[in-house]
Amino acid sequence: MPSTVVLAITGLVATYVFLRFLLTSTHDANEPPALETAIPFLSPMIGMRKKGKFYTDLRDKFNLPIYTLRIPFMRLYIINSTELIPIAQKQVRILDFAPMEAQCAINVMGAGPDGKKILIRDRDGVKDYSYAILFSKAIHPAVTPGPSLDAMNRLAVQKVSQALGKLSSQASKPLGLFEWVREDITLATTDSVYGPKNPFREAKTREAYWKFEPGIITLLLNLYPNRFARESVQGRKDIVDAFNDYFVSRGYEQGSAFVKAHYQHKIDQGVSGKDIARFEIGAMVAILANTIPAAFWCLYHTVSDAAVLEECRREVIACCRVDGDTYTLDITDVKSSCSVLLSTMKEVLRFHGIGTSVRVVTEDHVLDGYLLKKGGIVMIPGPVQHSSKEAFGESAGEFQHKRFLRTTGRKRPSPIAFRGFGGGSTLCPGRHFATTEVLTLVASMIVRFDFEPTKGEWICPKTDKAGMQSTVAPPDEDVEVRITPITGELAGKKWNVVLSGSDKGMDLTMEDFE
Repeated sequence: MPSTVVLAITGLVATYVFLRFLLTSTHDANEPPALETAIPFLSPMIGMRKKGKFYTDLRDKFNLPIYTLRIPFMRLYIINSTELIPIAQKQVRILDFAPMEAQCAINVMGAGPDGKKILIRDRDGVKDYSYAILFSKAIHPAVTPGPSLDAMNRLAVQKVSQALGKLSSQASKPLGLFEWVREDITLATTDSVYGPKNPFREAKTREAYWKFEPGIITLLLNLYPNRFARESVQGRKDIVDAFNDYFVSRGYEQGSAFVKAHYQHKIDQGVSGKDIARFEIGAMVAILANTIPAAFWCLYHTVSDAAVLEECRREVIACCRVDGDTYTLDITDVKSSCSVLLSTMKEVLRFHGIGTSVRVVTEDHVLDGYLLKKGGIVMIPGPVQHSSKEAFGESAGEFQHKRFLRTTGRKRPSPIAFRGFGGGSTLCPGRHFATTEVLTLVASMIVRFDFEPTKGEWICPKTDKAGMQSTVAPPDEDVEVRITPITGELAGKKWNVVLSGSDKGMDLTMEDFE
């Protein structure tokens, strides 16, 4: 009788041959080339654990403008070419984010039975994702440069200034830079959005959110979250309870134009009960998950390099109005005049950005000669674009704070390849709010404080542990620093940080240039 080992080997070989046959026989010659992986259907799933590096390795190995990865029951179409990105982004309803957005809302936010029906309506056998599709339109006036956004930004500026005033009054002591930024940005952001009854003012709600966020992918994939993401599930429950009280007590009426618009959209779409609070979780993730690591990295790269710190300080000081010992800093001037600081922030989003734009193929479609089959998933991995030497030159693997400066003789980086805020229908609607907050924090801190690493040298933390839910990778470990009031000519000055407002936004993405 054949040995157990021989039978096992024979079974594995037969399985491999079958999977290879299945892969080739079900792949249309007009589709993007299907990559031959070691184990058909399974190797891509294993490789995805490397996150962004998985896609950059495949780009470097095969050098294809677009290719197909097959995983069980699904086709993934990975776009590498910058020429194909704008073409794909124009097919808003054919290559649609709304179906995935609705599924994210169901799984991650924990929508109830009635909420699920609203997110995925069925009209004569056709799925209707109108809630997600109309959401951007509903909040657009509140997040577009103008009076509503200015009001929200102005409150954020005030909250950041208050936090720095408190910091300057405290005795110098070591602190974790990321932890401090996280606490400051969380309170400043949520106060400016949710107003005086902001549930995040309670430590329990903040702690609940930080328990919730790491389990987002487990929730999204619905991988037995009650077992494998218990803390996240409990955190979500605590958040929903806190925000249910907020909405029932009409706390949103004292909040920003954004939260009012979001609430009204939910009501207009028929959302009711605790689903109103559950649907708010998506907004929380949008305003916190990436703003916090972006603020940390922008501050870190500015203060850890003496040359960068000197350049950015000089820019910010030049924006100030001086009246005796009082310096008035208008963040509107920072946004329009501090080109090195703005370039540093955009380089942070490029260098530490790990987001991937994802869309569902809703019907068979030919994209520039390539057949994309209905039900497939189109992916545009940010790390592929951000590490492209064609787009960013031979220095693409380095952090260069002046990369995005517009100067004579300097080649302008490809605006298509910069995916710091996504693009097309998945372009971040809150990019101007988030950017203003990050610039406020960094500009205010570098003119008021000196920074010294407690270990005697700046050691850039790795980001290997970053979850796939992130667009900007948080650090694996914190950076301990000693922050002291600034010395020299700025010592002892009084600071007044304001935002005068503007109808013009910053040029942050390709869409902002158009």
